[in-house]
Amino acid sequence: MIADVAGNSVGQAVMKRYLFLRCVGSAVVLLTATLALGHAQAQQVPAHLAGLAGQVYEGSAEALVAARKAASPEKQAIFDKAMDAFKRAQVSRWQGAVVDIAKPFEDVARLMKLDPADEVAHEIISQLMTVTGDPLIEMIKSHMGEDVTRDALLEVASAVNELKSGGGLATSHQINLENGDQIAIDWSPETAQLVLSALRESGGEDGFEFAVPGTTEMTRDPETGEPRLSAKPDETSQPRAITAREIADRISSVIGKWENETFQMIVRGAREEDGKVRRSPEAINRDIERVQAELDELRNAKEFVWEHPESGEIIRQERFRRLDDPWVYQGERELVADGGAQKASLEGELQALRDEITGADRPMSEQLDPVAFEQVKARPSARKLAIDWTDKRDGCRDTVSDAYFDGRRLVARGTHVQICSMNDELPGAIKNELISSWAPPFWLLFKASYGANGGLVLDGGTWGMYVSYDPNSLSVNRIFDPHESEAARFDGGGGGEMVALGAAETMWP
Repeated sequence: MIADVAGNSVGQAVMKRYLFLRCVGSAVVLLTATLALGHAQAQQVPAHLAGLAGQVYEGSAEALVAARKAASPEKQAIFDKAMDAFKRAQVSRWQGAVVDIAKPFEDVARLMKLDPADEVAHEIISQLMTVTGDPLIEMIKSHMGEDVTRDALLEVASAVNELKSGGGLATSHQINLENGDQIAIDWSPETAQLVLSALRESGGEDGFEFAVPGTTEMTRDPETGEPRLSAKPDETSQPRAITAREIADRISSVIGKWENETFQMIVRGAREEDGKVRRSPEAINRDIERVQAELDELRNAKEFVWEHPESGEIIRQERFRRLDDPWVYQGERELVADGGAQKASLEGELQALRDEITGADRPMSEQLDPVAFEQVKARPSARKLAIDWTDKRDGCRDTVSDAYFDGRRLVARGTHVQICSMNDELPGAIKNELISSWAPPFWLLFKASYGANGGLVLDGGTWGMYVSYDPNSLSVNRIFDPHESEAARFDGGGGGEMVALGAAETMWP
C-alpha cells in the first residue's frame, strides 16, 4: 500500500508513495514570541507561526465582519466567543516580519547549480514548491537535465521539502486560555495551508470552533531579492463558525466510503482497546531490575578449580584464593551446567526491555511521526478508527488499524507488508529486504474542511520515504527522511449525513 519506487537507467531506485507531513531530521532553534494572556501564564508561540497567523488575521478583517453579518444568531454568538479568545491571546499584535528562508533556499539553488540571487532561480524553485512526489522528481529532472543521477535528484527533492517548511520549522501550536478556550495554529507546508482557529473542546453543548483559513507563499523581497515566507487569507475559503452539534456530526461523518480517481478509502470505527497498549516505564523498569539481578547472580555463579598433580585431588573455591605449590590452577568454571546459554538468554531479554523503554522496539512508523499522529491521538475529541485503503491503479489493498480522527485531522500509520504496495520497477530482492529488515513505514494525513455545499472534504495524502539501493549488490544503502509522497483529496463521502453548514439547528434531524 502507499509505497512506490521508481528506478533509472543505472539501476538506482527510490521508494515513494508512503504518507503525509514532514519529519525534521535536525534540531532547529526557534525564535519565540511571548504573549501576555490576561491572567493566564505567559505562553511561548514560535515566532514564525505567530507572524504567519498574524498576517492571515490582519488580512481577514473585512471577511470577518462580513462573516458575522451573514451568520445566524447562533453562529454570531460563536463569532463573538472567537473574537474574545483572539483578543485575550493578543492575536492582533502578531503581525511579525515575514519568515527568513534564505538558508534552505540557497541549499536548493546550490544543489541545482543555480545562482540564488538570480530571479530565474526564484521562479524555478517557486514552481518546485507547488508539487510533490513523482511530479517533483520529474520537474527537477527537467531543469537539471536527463543525465542527472538519481541520488542528485533525491538530494534536491529532500532540500525542496525542507524549504517548504522554512527549514524544518514547527507546523502547529496551541495556546490554552482561561475558561477552556484555545487558540490553534495549524500549518501544512506541503499544501501551503494555514488555519488560525479559536475553539473549545468541551465535548458538551458549549463546544465550538471558529476557523480563519489562510495560505503561505514564498515571495521575493523587492529591494534585496531575498526569499521570504509570508501568509495571506485563503481567497477560496471564508472564516467559518462551527457549532457543537456540527463538530459531533463531523466526527461521525468521516465513517464510510471515500473515493476519488486514484484511491478508495473505507473508514471504519474501531474499539480503543484494539490499539496496542504500551506498558508504563515503571513496569518495564521493574522487569529490567529483575532480569539484571538474575543475570548478575548467574555471572557470579562460578567456581575456581585447583588440582594436585600427584594425587589428582580437586579443590573447588567459591572465592578465588591462591594455593601453594604443587597445586595447579585449572581456571574458573560455571556452577550452572548451561550457564552460558542462560546468560545469553537473559542478556537478550535485558536488551529487549531496554529497547521497549526507549522505543527502539517500535516499528519505524511509530518511531517517526511526520503527521503529528501522537498529537491528534491525545486530543479529547479523537476517535479511534480503522481504514481499508485501496490503490485503484493496481488494486493493491491494505488495512490500516492504527488511525485517529479528532474532527480536524485524520491520521494513520502502518508498515508495508505486501510486495504489491511497491513499484513494479523495484527489484524483488529490494522489496523483500525492505519488508524483512527495514519495516518500511507509511502514513496518512487528511485535514477536514467543508465544500461549497457544506459537505465534509478531506484534503491531504500519503507520506513515505525515498530509498536508494546498490544496483550491483541489490541491497538498500539509504533511506531518506519522511516526506509527503502523493497528494489526495476526497470531496464527498463518509456517512453522508452532513447538513449544509449555516442551516439553522432546527433543520437538523
